[in-house]
Amino acid sequence: MNIKCVIVCLLIYFFSFIYASNIEYDGYVHINLRHALVSSESPVFTDRGNITIQSLRTGSSTIQQKALSQSDKIKLRDLSAANKFYQLKSIVTASDGSQVSFVSTIKACMLVESELSDILSVSLDYSGKVITVTLAVASTSTCEGATVPIDKLKEFTTSVFVRHTENGPVPDTATYIQKLEREREAKERGEVKDNRSFLAKYWMYIVPVIIIMVLSSAANPDGAGGAAR
Repeated sequence: MNIKCVIVCLLIYFFSFIYASNIEYDGYVHINLRHALVSSESPVFTDRGNITIQSLRTGSSTIQQKALSQSDKIKLRDLSAANKFYQLKSIVTASDGSQVSFVSTIKACMLVESELSDILSVSLDYSGKVITVTLAVASTSTCEGATVPIDKLKEFTTSVFVRHTENGPVPDTATYIQKLEREREAKERGEVKDNRSFLAKYWMYIVPVIIIMVLSSAANPDGAGGAAR
């Protein structure tokens, strides 16, 4: 391989690395949040706000959410009193313009008792693509039956966390295959010594002989006793 080919290969590798880094770590996404405040088999989602994650690598984001109207506060309080679920639809728009939607639900009473303090977890795959958006509350994992004044339900206080996929350990199959190949070649050349004990080598011959002797002794108890005397 001449020097020109080496330089071309290095340049291709360098720009491929930069491109992968841009996709995996330097991309951004926009998330439109819409929620359903009335329990229904066909829920109607209304606008709640927007989140922009400027850097998927660092997780830095900006959040803009609307204050709840009086009617929305009443709907959310009634949803909580009826022990129903609050539904959040997250419409994710990636930097390449592609869109995907996720729906997450929690008990409305949990959201009300946290006074609208919630957590949005955005999970990414190895390439930086959003694979899930899930909702949780910060203060409690169950409904405790606390009474929350309706004026406490003014607006959402949301924390956004970006979760990256962690790669697991990759087995070193190449080294293992090379080891097997070396062992096979050594056996063919007769270089591999069998260090097993005598019993380990010839047990398949010894065991049948012992079985035959035991069966013969059991079949001729008188002969065995006479031989003993």
